[in-house]
Amino acid sequence: MAKVHVTVLMGGPSAEYSVSMASGRMVFYALTSLDEFEVDALIIHENGEWEKTRSLPDDVMHPAALVHAAPPRSSTLAGLHLLEDADVVFLALHGTFGEDGTIQAVLDSLHIPYTGSGALASALAMNKHRAKELFQFYGLPTGHEFYIVPSQAESIARLIPQIETRLGYPLVVKPNEGGSSVGIHMADNQEQLQRALEQEWSSNIPLLVEKKLLGRELTCAVLEDEDGSTVPLPVIEIVPHTGQFFDFTAKYADGGSDEICPAAIDQKNTRRIQDLAVRAHQILGCRGFSRSDFILTAGGPVLLELNTIPGMTPNSLLPKAAKAFGLDFAQLMKRLVKLALGNSVE
Repeated sequence: MAKVHVTVLMGGPSAEYSVSMASGRMVFYALTSLDEFEVDALIIHENGEWEKTRSLPDDVMHPAALVHAAPPRSSTLAGLHLLEDADVVFLALHGTFGEDGTIQAVLDSLHIPYTGSGALASALAMNKHRAKELFQFYGLPTGHEFYIVPSQAESIARLIPQIETRLGYPLVVKPNEGGSSVGIHMADNQEQLQRALEQEWSSNIPLLVEKKLLGRELTCAVLEDEDGSTVPLPVIEIVPHTGQFFDFTAKYADGGSDEICPAAIDQKNTRRIQDLAVRAHQILGCRGFSRSDFILTAGGPVLLELNTIPGMTPNSLLPKAAKAFGLDFAQLMKRLVKLALGNSVE
C-alpha cells in the first residue's frame, strides 16, 4: 500500500521565520523516522520563494523584523503547484500567513487536509483583541487591555493619559497579532510607555497595552482524541532565567528558562487551568491541538492568549507536555497527521 505523502510547510514571511524553520526540521525528521510516511519539506524562504526539498538547512534562531505581508503573488502561485502530490500538509508555519488563517483558507480552497485549526479559528486566535472579547463573553478570566490602531488613533501624547487612567502601571505593550514574544515591551512608568509606543508606532500595526499581571507563568496544551474529545495535557510552569519575562531568548535558547512539567501547583488550580484551556480551544473553534498561556495570580488563573500552532522546537512546550502525557515526539507528530486525515492512517 502506498505511503501517505506528508508535506511539512515551514518558513514564511513573518518575524518567526527561524522558529518555523526549527519547528519544521523537528517535524520533518520525526515523521521520516516512522518509515510509514513519504515526507518532504516545503520552505517559504524569506524572499517569498517556495522550495521543495528533503535537505534542510541549519538555521540560527533569531527574531526577524516584524513583517505583515504575504509572499509575492507570483511566488505563491508557483509554490502552490508544489503541493499537488501532498496527501496532507503539516503546518509548521508561525505568525503572519501561516498562523493567521491565510494559508488555511488557501488549503481549504484546494481541498488539501492540514494539521491544526481551520481558517476562522486561526484568524481569531491570532487576533489577541478579538479572542479576548470572545473569552470575556463566555466568562473566561482575562486581563484588562487598551487596544490601539495607530492609523486611526490620536497622538501618543493624548493616548498615554487615557492608558494610565484605565490601567495604571506596570504595563505590557505588544503587537495585537504575533508570537514568540517578538515586539513585546515592559513599561513601569510613563517614560517607558512612551518609548515602547514610539518604537512600534511606525510599523502601523494594531497594538495591545495590557495591565501586567503578577504571578506564576503557566501554559496548558490540549490535544484532540480520535473520538473528537479534547484532552488537556499536563500544566507546565515557566521560570525564565533571563529578562523580565518569557522573551525570545528565554523561549528558544538552551537553558533560557526552567520549564517544570507537571507544574508544582495544587490540584484545584491544575484542574481550573486545564478546564480553561479546553474551553478556550472550544470557544474559538480550534481543531487538533492548541496551547493556552496563563498567569496564576493571587486571585486565580488568568488567560493571556491561545496559540493554534505552538512551536515544535527542542525547547518547545507542547512536545514536553505530550511527553509527560505519554506521547513521545514522533508519536505526537503521527497523531496530528492522523487527526488531519480524519483518522485514515493506521
